[in-house]
Amino acid sequence: MISGRFLDQSLKFDWLFILLTAALMCCGVTLVYSATIAEDISVFEMFWFKQIVYFVFGSFFAVALVFVRIDWLKRAALPLYCISLILLCVVLFIAGDVVKGAGRWIDLGIFKLQPSEFAKIAYLLTISYWLSKHPVSLFKMKTFVVPFMLFIVPFALVLKQPDLSTALVFIAVTMVGFFFAGLTLTDMFLIVSPVLSVLFSHSQAIGFEVLWGLLICVVVFALVRRRLPKVLTGIILLANILAGYASSMAWNMLEPHQQKRVNTFLDPMSDPLGDGYQVLQSLTAIGSGGLTGKGFGNGTQTNLAFLPEEHTDFIFSVLGEQFGFAGCAFVLCLYALFLWRATSICKQSSDSFVTLMVMGASTIFLFHILVNIAMTIGLMPVTGLPLPFLSYGGSFALTCMVLVGFLLCLRYQARRR
Repeated sequence: MISGRFLDQSLKFDWLFILLTAALMCCGVTLVYSATIAEDISVFEMFWFKQIVYFVFGSFFAVALVFVRIDWLKRAALPLYCISLILLCVVLFIAGDVVKGAGRWIDLGIFKLQPSEFAKIAYLLTISYWLSKHPVSLFKMKTFVVPFMLFIVPFALVLKQPDLSTALVFIAVTMVGFFFAGLTLTDMFLIVSPVLSVLFSHSQAIGFEVLWGLLICVVVFALVRRRLPKVLTGIILLANILAGYASSMAWNMLEPHQQKRVNTFLDPMSDPLGDGYQVLQSLTAIGSGGLTGKGFGNGTQTNLAFLPEEHTDFIFSVLGEQFGFAGCAFVLCLYALFLWRATSICKQSSDSFVTLMVMGASTIFLFHILVNIAMTIGLMPVTGLPLPFLSYGGSFALTCMVLVGFLLCLRYQARRR
């Protein structure tokens, strides 16, 4: 017989959040199965079966994390961060398993570990803990020294692999952390403005040159309104001007395959059988799905192998082809409810560490969702960012489940307090 005390404690779990997570996992396994149904291999070697194993294994981590005290998470942050850096160094300099020109994995025999996924979690813990104790301000530049050092090391190691898309996740987490640690939206705009200057000034089109000029005007207006110290004001303005003129240098710093992705994004038809092939096939698959799709397992672009990386990077294209606009809208609604339920944890706790962790974890999910879907519909260059819970991948599936465990833990611990 279940005691009243146990029942009271069990009701503190966020069952709606758990249900949404389970629904997304079921959608993921179903789509991976339909995308790889034509492969003639044993069940145990099937991607969909492996994905179930990853989710089950990850669920044990999530359940275990629910009962971990928040104080323990804070204490574990720095050790986990150091371990993640060691693993990144191992994969980069010692034993990296190279796939398609990038060394991102450590081959453990039955499983390939991707240290950059583990580094996301460790970095989120560490930056959240530090910023919860030390708020940042543009008026006190020394407050950025430690956060910058914590950020730049894993960012540089991941970028060196090379894995630009995953490195951008670290930037997203950092910027959201800065916002909830004291920066205003104007401050964040001023910080990223040099990057915008590079993007706007790179194109030779007149429209982009005009945009860059407008950007400089907006930056000047923001600097005047914010009334930052004169030295910092000069540095930000000078950085924007230099960034604009050094855009070609920034372009040359990209890897050749990254440059091709950008060019293909701007004009997929320039190389329809080469670098533009993926985007064009993805658009064809999604467009052919119509309102309700072709039906489960009936996608021609998928089953006839026209769509590349259909079970990983382009799993959303499989969804669009087989289940149409209705299926895509359903999954997007699940994601929206999932993120809403996750961010609602902040209302239950006044602990800044909880807020930073929740918003950082939600940012990781949202960044992956936006970039992956934008990639499949031609709004962004093709990247290797998978779609949470839907794309096949052991390390990323475990990362998603660990983040879910953190979110459940933070809600559970907040309610207990």
